Amino acid sequence: MRKQIIKFLFLLLAFGYAMEAKSGEFTVDGIRYYYTNEDDDEVSVTYSSSGKYSGNIVIPSTVTYNGKQYTVTKIGTGAFRDCTGLTAVTLPNAMTSIGRNAFRDCTGLTTVTISNSVTSIGSYAFYGCTGLTEVTIPNAMTDIGGWAFTYCTGLQTVIWNAHNVQDIPLNKSGTPMPPFLYCKNLTDFVFGDEVEHIPAYLCYNLTSLKNLVIGNSVTTIGSYAFSSCTGLKKVIWNARNANGFQDDTPFSDCENLTEFVFGDEVEHIPDYLCYNLTSLKNLVIGNSVTNIRSHAFKGCTGLTAVTLPNAMTDIGGWAFAYCTGLTEVTIPNAVTYIGSGAFSGCTGLTEVTIPNAVTEIGFRAFSGCTGLTEVTIPNAVTHIGDGVFAYCTGLKKVIWNARNVQNFLHNYSTYPFLSCKQLTDFVFGEEVEHIPALLCCELASLKNLVIGNSVTSIGISAFDGCSGLTEVIWNARNVQDFQDNSSRPFSGCDRLTDFVFGEEVEHIPDYLCYQLTSLNTIVIPNSVTSIGTNAFSFCSGLKTVTIPNSVTSIGTNAFSFCSGLKTVTIPNSVTDIGDEAFYYCTGLTEVTIPNSVTSIGSGTFEDCSGLKTVTIPNSVTDIGDEAFYYCTGLKTVTIGNSVKSIGDKAFYHCSSLEHVTSKAVTPPQIWAMTFDDYGMPFYVPAGCKPKYAEAEYWNNFTDIRETGVTLHTVTANATDETMGYVMGAGEYPQGSTATLVAVPFGQNYFVRWNDGNTDNPRTITVTGDMTFTA
Repeated sequence: MRKQIIKFLFLLLAFGYAMEAKSGEFTVDGIRYYYTNEDDDEVSVTYSSSGKYSGNIVIPSTVTYNGKQYTVTKIGTGAFRDCTGLTAVTLPNAMTSIGRNAFRDCTGLTTVTISNSVTSIGSYAFYGCTGLTEVTIPNAMTDIGGWAFTYCTGLQTVIWNAHNVQDIPLNKSGTPMPPFLYCKNLTDFVFGDEVEHIPAYLCYNLTSLKNLVIGNSVTTIGSYAFSSCTGLKKVIWNARNANGFQDDTPFSDCENLTEFVFGDEVEHIPDYLCYNLTSLKNLVIGNSVTNIRSHAFKGCTGLTAVTLPNAMTDIGGWAFAYCTGLTEVTIPNAVTYIGSGAFSGCTGLTEVTIPNAVTEIGFRAFSGCTGLTEVTIPNAVTHIGDGVFAYCTGLKKVIWNARNVQNFLHNYSTYPFLSCKQLTDFVFGEEVEHIPALLCCELASLKNLVIGNSVTSIGISAFDGCSGLTEVIWNARNVQDFQDNSSRPFSGCDRLTDFVFGEEVEHIPDYLCYQLTSLNTIVIPNSVTSIGTNAFSFCSGLKTVTIPNSVTSIGTNAFSFCSGLKTVTIPNSVTDIGDEAFYYCTGLTEVTIPNSVTSIGSGTFEDCSGLKTVTIPNSVTDIGDEAFYYCTGLKTVTIGNSVKSIGDKAFYHCSSLEHVTSKAVTPPQIWAMTFDDYGMPFYVPAGCKPKYAEAEYWNNFTDIRETGVTLHTVTANATDETMGYVMGAGEYPQGSTATLVAVPFGQNYFVRWNDGNTDNPRTITVTGDMTFTA
């Protein structure tokens, strides 16, 4: 029996030897190795059948067996599994991979040095190594298996130098297998400066993680890399130029992340980086950052103050949107672009200074900032998006210095100050050239408005529907005319009572105050030279108008339908009064037409039923059609001596007219219906009755009377009628003036009059029959 047992053991040993030879297994210095083929130059560390490894093991780079040297390149599957006595392992520089389950449940393992040559770590490789406190993932690593360090409950720090590990593997059901799951004491994770990519789900649900350092070479981060790290409190971000994110933000559900520090080499902050981090309170942005991408800090409700670096040029769309705790933000002077919705919904923001370099402010950039009370738009801004300050319900004053912002869309929801219910004051700076269409449209709260002196154009309906507007200070020197009623800027401003023109205003544009029915007083400064068409038409509440001596023309319909206007003094500077300029001014009782006026347009005073008396000055030569048509209260009319034509129906339906006086020696041209009552007394200069009695249509008057004014003959001629002639001779009333003009022929020239006077032209006062020779 004993011999049989010995024989069996011998056979067993022989069989084992054969297996070693076949599989290539051998042991050197207590470490078991194997190779696949006899020609292999590389071996892997494998499980020892003679007993579990323990203590401190240093795996050599090479091992010699049977006279042949092998390079140790791998830790085989399960090689050190369950070696609870193992305390430390150092891997050689030649090693490239650590196999599946390689150190699983080595609970005594406290230190592992993974060489820089290792490119892959298999699934479960260090699973359950509860004694590990720190691990460094080398930079050559390209593949790390699922749950590689799961349940390493003693692990506190990971230094990750792998510069391009791809995404974490999924299990059969498609669920990610994060390598550090359930490492409940892992608090610090540091990514080295050569790391380019951080894999998706790498630290997913690592609730113990508190501090995170992102290296400066990182450009991409996979989906949910740090999602649900509920213990994460601080991130140091050194990535110079990382790509942005979308819905798969790396820090989603990191509900306790309070501090985010950007290093001094960071160039931009990616899209969605800190999206919806509601606990974020401390934000430090390095001096090298030039732009913040879209949605970067959207929904960070815990932020109270943000200081942006001086190098910053762009703030992306919705970058700080709905940061409701934000009360203070300093935008540096280098910023040129503020993106759409950048600060939208920042209800706690009470003050913001937009620097002078800004050229574009995007759509709804500050909409819903209910705490803002005053804002200044700088002069370099050329584009402002729709609804930029919509629903800023606390906004009270706007100072607008933007020189040339273009118009907004014709859509109620796009008005830049939509529903700013407390905005009462709007001031345009001295460099503003254009006021955009619809800028303050439907802004019912607006009360006071100041227009700067450089404004030359105002877009359609810029202040349309500002029903609360009571005062406008207008300093614009020379604004372009508004084309028609539909383009006027103050349509629907029903409470506007005061319109004050500045001392530099030169022209009052067409339709400027059209149909402002509450306007009661206007003072036109001495700088104004012209009043445009329909400028004050339908201002029915207007009672007094002071027109200065600088005005030379009053446009068509300028004051038409100003039914409340009682008195108007037209200064001596005015030479032209446009058609229907005072049409239907039914309250007008008195008007003074100066000697400077040469023509009165058609319908100028038509339907001025309150007008009692009219004197046409001697300077007027033409009175237009229907000029005083339907002036039913008119009692007396005096026509100046220079009038040459009176238009059709000029005094038609003047039913209260008692008499008419003409000072013209030569009867002006009239029409059959210039007057409709030819039975009233008609006074003409002395000696002129025969002329009027014979003149067409004047001869319809049945009661022509001569006034007490004596006519005198003024004779004027040249000493030699071949050398020239004299104009201005004729009959003139006593005390009137005549103008004589000597006109030489060819190379002849005027010398003097016979009485020695050298004026040419020459004005004389007629005192009797007079003769002059040139």
